[in-house]
Amino acid sequence: MAQATTNAVDRTTGPSTGPHSPGADAVPTPSGSGHAFRTDINGLRAVAVLAVVVYHAGIAIPGGFTGVDVFYVISGYLISSLLLREVDRAGSVDLVEFWTRRMRRLVPALALVVTVTLLASVLVLSPLVWGRLAWHGASAMLFVSNLLFPYQGQDYFSDSVTPSPYLHTWSLGIEEQFYVFWPLLVLLAVAVARRTRVPARRMLQALFAGTFVVSLATSVWLTATAPDWAFYVLPTRAWEFAGAALVATLPWGRLAEQSRVRPRLLRALLGTAGFVLLALSFALVRETDPFPGSIALLPVGGALLVLAAGSIPTSGTWVDRVLGLPVLQRIGDVSYSWYLWHWPFVVLTTAAVQNDAIWIKVLATLAALGAAVATYRWVENPVRFSGAMRSWRRTAAITVAIGLTVGAVTVGTRVATGAVLQREPFATAVEAGTEPEPYECAETTETTSGIEVCLLGDLSGDTTVLLLGDSHAMHWIPAFDAAARDAGLRLAVRWRHGCPAAPVDVEQPAERGPCTDFQDESLRTVDELRPDAVVVSQAQIYADRMQHADGTRMTDGEARGAWASANDELFAHLTAVTPTVVAVKDNPQLDVDPLECLTRPLPGIGDCSMSRADAEASNGDLPRISAEIWTKYGVPTWDGVWSETCDAQNCGVGDTEHPVYRDFHHLSVEYVLTRVPSVEQMLQAAVRSTSTSDIG
Repeated sequence: MAQATTNAVDRTTGPSTGPHSPGADAVPTPSGSGHAFRTDINGLRAVAVLAVVVYHAGIAIPGGFTGVDVFYVISGYLISSLLLREVDRAGSVDLVEFWTRRMRRLVPALALVVTVTLLASVLVLSPLVWGRLAWHGASAMLFVSNLLFPYQGQDYFSDSVTPSPYLHTWSLGIEEQFYVFWPLLVLLAVAVARRTRVPARRMLQALFAGTFVVSLATSVWLTATAPDWAFYVLPTRAWEFAGAALVATLPWGRLAEQSRVRPRLLRALLGTAGFVLLALSFALVRETDPFPGSIALLPVGGALLVLAAGSIPTSGTWVDRVLGLPVLQRIGDVSYSWYLWHWPFVVLTTAAVQNDAIWIKVLATLAALGAAVATYRWVENPVRFSGAMRSWRRTAAITVAIGLTVGAVTVGTRVATGAVLQREPFATAVEAGTEPEPYECAETTETTSGIEVCLLGDLSGDTTVLLLGDSHAMHWIPAFDAAARDAGLRLAVRWRHGCPAAPVDVEQPAERGPCTDFQDESLRTVDELRPDAVVVSQAQIYADRMQHADGTRMTDGEARGAWASANDELFAHLTAVTPTVVAVKDNPQLDVDPLECLTRPLPGIGDCSMSRADAEASNGDLPRISAEIWTKYGVPTWDGVWSETCDAQNCGVGDTEHPVYRDFHHLSVEYVLTRVPSVEQMLQAAVRSTSTSDIG
């Protein structure tokens, strides 16, 4: 029996640990005696990792990303159970031993994935991103990528940017930070219990309950006020660990005996309810939902109920039989490595072939499963079960050596990046992708009410054209300035980044303030300046950023209605005041970073262009709504880039010597300067008050 118990402990401390429970250890049997392996927990890991992997493969499980929260619950339960046993046995916690086991469990496989991923990225991805990925890899090894990504504005759910192959390591950062702080809090609670003569377990229950309440409240508040940070940081996720810790402190055997429900029926009811909540979480939670916030109670509650059910000492139920299926047990064994490998495989494979079809991502995740099995067998287990690694000094030394190796690779990549980017065609791409400095006004003037207006073009010209809009007006300024000078026109410019000219409220960073002041002043500028023509150039990509006056985000239907109403108001006002109003047909929003695509090391695979149909549909319904408003008010249009970059089938992005774009939706300065003749023709037609439907 002693040998059997040891094997059970070894299996629980090793292979059964999942992607977000790298330090998982043996848990008590439901009766509280022994440290038997819990097949229900290992199966729950498999369910969680399958949800995440299937979600990342693009298969229709919209809430699959909540599998991460299931892992947090598992970790909170296992680690807290370990700490509770140690407190009961020794009255304290051996921090060195605790952290040593976490390093031994987590670092070797992670170091392998980080290093191989970085080397593969150099072969597959553009040198423009090598340096950034080196930082991402280093932050993953230091378990702080969950702080780096929101600082860089990396949206976990964004599909308009090539994601980092390290993006998934944010969850490991939260996990490891939990491992650092949680035993310290436990020790503090034990010390307070001794001084106050309160039973340690009761004090710990108070700690776990308090953490749950405070963290959940923080999560709800921060999700509403700073959603990017709320998604990535420990304070908004700690309640998930704490709830599981509270479950671990409860005497489920005695509670089951005291209930009026037979223990086996109670176990079945709790497990079934947990499965239902998990299914609802995977099926109903959406990327657009405010998360984590209160909606995370679905996956967390489901996982807590499954764990509570498995803690009741009685025979198994249908839930236990499902979770105990051999296939789920095997997946649970390798789930940590599969989680580590699957996302780099998906990102690098789709980037290499320039195709993100579901079948390609499915093949990538299956290949990652093969890598996970190999890593589990030849990296995880040998290190975890090696007698040579049992000493904390040896573990620390090997961990430092691994860190130095990974550090050398990342620093080497940064150095290589600097050298490569000085060569062509990369130097041109770097220059094209650099955000231009704010355009300097040749002169400024004020309207009668004191609104400052930037002037360019021919300052002595008798005819004034006003360019009005957001950053999609700004990227045209070099061409409009040159064209206005050539045509003898005075050019007035009024734009603000992220704010359409149409008076619709758009979500903005707090430091920028609302768009409404800019929009109101723009209409007053038109009234007071009385330009001879107004050219409106505004992005058509605001559908998911429009908000009500109280700051709540609009639904898709509300956004379409608001865009129609705001543009109707804008063009009704402009056409009533100004002889000619011209609308610039907005350029496509690309589905791939053009400069990264043009400079990737595998130019023969895939295509950087997008189909004409996809380009026309890239901004959703807003361009169609805008066009209907233009037609209503007889506003002529200028097609901007379409006639130059698109044919009947495709829309291109230029080449490495002449890139059209500087990012996903802004044009490069070099390209817009090639459009000066067309801009001049459009401006001259505008001041002649043309009545045709198209200009230029």
